Amino acid sequence: MEPVGLSSASSKDSTSLDVGSERNRYPYVTGTSVLGVKYKDGVALAADLGGSYGSTLRYKSVERIKAIGKHTLLGASGEISDFQEILRYLDELILYDNMWDDGNSLGPKEIHNYLNRVMYNRRNKFNPLWNSLVIGGVKNGQKYLGMVGMIGTHFEDNHVATGFGNHLARPIFRDEWREDMTFEEAVRLLEKCLRVLLYRDRSAINKFQIAKITDEGVTISQPYSLKTFWGFSAFKDPTKGAEGSW
Repeated sequence: MEPVGLSSASSKDSTSLDVGSERNRYPYVTGTSVLGVKYKDGVALAADLGGSYGSTLRYKSVERIKAIGKHTLLGASGEISDFQEILRYLDELILYDNMWDDGNSLGPKEIHNYLNRVMYNRRNKFNPLWNSLVIGGVKNGQKYLGMVGMIGTHFEDNHVATGFGNHLARPIFRDEWREDMTFEEAVRLLEKCLRVLLYRDRSAINKFQIAKITDEGVTISQPYSLKTFWGFSAFKDPTKGAEGSW
């Protein structure tokens, strides 16, 4: 029975006030590593198309590399819905920039600085966007490649990687990357790293996209698969010599 003098509407209002604000405490659907390298004429990014619901590979056609404006490519690992929110922010930013109609346009460095501020701002609200972002681009002949973490940590480099790629791909980049690489050589290097990640990262799938950006514009490949070999002895008996394993 309702207390005397308290209407059902006011009861609902008081209940809604008690709910409070929501926070993203953990990601739900996530993408794994994104790789990026500079090469002679531009910047190349690579990522697979997997979306994992926890440990389940639920989605297999999630494109995680997008063109931003005229001069920038953006790749994301982490929570897919947060990546979609970031793309919405960037759509508004690019639209606002175009409205000035001043002949200038935002380049990759400006996009990188903007995303760094966005990620750090959300971190300070204890409501972070659960992504690691790779930003690559070319403007006025200048190549640019950097990344931003979910709490606003950021840096620039000649090659970057997120997720497992930061541990498994970057050592290969350090050994084999060259500043004068052609696009074909950059693709072979990226594919070598993607293959290593496919073997070692349970969240990776054999369906990839590679994107490039030069002064001439952006090209994002159609999804494709790599040839693999699973006959290594370590794959046949992975627990051999592991005492106490199943």
